[in-house]
Amino acid sequence: MHDCNDHTHAHVHPRAHPRPAAEPLPPGVLSAGFAELLAEPLPGLAASASFTLSADDLPWTRQVLTVEAGQSVTFLLTGRWYVARSCDVWVEPGIAFHARTGGGKPIYNPMRNTGTMVAAHGGPVEIARAISEWADQDGGLFTPLESYTQSEGYIEGIALVWEGDALEGLRALAARGDVSGLVAAEIERLGENSVLPSGWRYYHQFGDGGIFSAQPGEIHCNTHKNVGVLQRDVSVPLEPGSTVDWRWIVEEIPAAVPEDQAITHDYLSIAVEFDDGQDITYMWSAGLPVGKVFRCPLPFWTAIETHMVVRTGFDDLGRWLAESRSLFDDYHAHIGGKATRIVRVWLIANSVFLRRTGTCRYANIELHGKNWRETLL
Repeated sequence: MHDCNDHTHAHVHPRAHPRPAAEPLPPGVLSAGFAELLAEPLPGLAASASFTLSADDLPWTRQVLTVEAGQSVTFLLTGRWYVARSCDVWVEPGIAFHARTGGGKPIYNPMRNTGTMVAAHGGPVEIARAISEWADQDGGLFTPLESYTQSEGYIEGIALVWEGDALEGLRALAARGDVSGLVAAEIERLGENSVLPSGWRYYHQFGDGGIFSAQPGEIHCNTHKNVGVLQRDVSVPLEPGSTVDWRWIVEEIPAAVPEDQAITHDYLSIAVEFDDGQDITYMWSAGLPVGKVFRCPLPFWTAIETHMVVRTGFDDLGRWLAESRSLFDDYHAHIGGKATRIVRVWLIANSVFLRRTGTCRYANIELHGKNWRETLL
């Protein structure tokens, strides 16, 4: 059980007030609105279907429409899914919603309340909801079913299958009208150019919410009510002298209270994963002391992730800072396993619990060893 008052004694920085929450549409309003807009045939639209997801729906048991490989499917969503309802901790429906085609990977997760998926396989479009609950890229569930079905929330949406270009179809739909600005939001999203740096990709638990983007020599990060994990594969030895070095400038951290509780665990960090599946993530904290080490307080992650605070507070916000950590020393001091190699570097941004904003930039990310250097950015 979550204690919603665990953090009320902490100092709240004046820059870190939460944004007002957008209210979801009442049940049935989205479906009725689009039914009216699509009462007459729409050029370019192959098929459409409305749907709902509730706590009783087991993963991938709901199907909406059938597609051919390569067809675009737009999802427009409303609703709210609760992480801890008693504490008013929830996520937008686009974070919890997932889809796939043909019963296999990849899983599509829009991370916003609108998104367009290109079908990787022909067959039925299967939908599900989860918040960091997939055991693998195929959508197997690690959460026990009794826990999964005790979750609370409601997602309503419409799926639009396009014969050709989704953007052209959405523009034709927008000429007829909109429902809660969702069509306009997806048109805007499709027009964005959020390019990732070469070699980096999003972790399969979460989709591309536009949190990270590449700029010359930098990766920019902007998170608000969402989560993203960017990953880069490597294969270098974990040995005495192995270090990770980076520079970052953090303008705003997404928490104003200590982040070592499950319902306050919003943060920005860089992490390193080892060949035993464990990782250490170096974070900037709102109030935890530099040097504090703790296991991740979230289910699933607590088995694999160790947090270390390398910066704290608000005084150094807005300044470029250089960091260097001995991976060999940190691993053996705080994990103590049998890892011999470094296999992955992560950038993590989370703001789903407190629904605040976090912004930062990374540069000069490198791994070093006795006789080698791996430049990642």
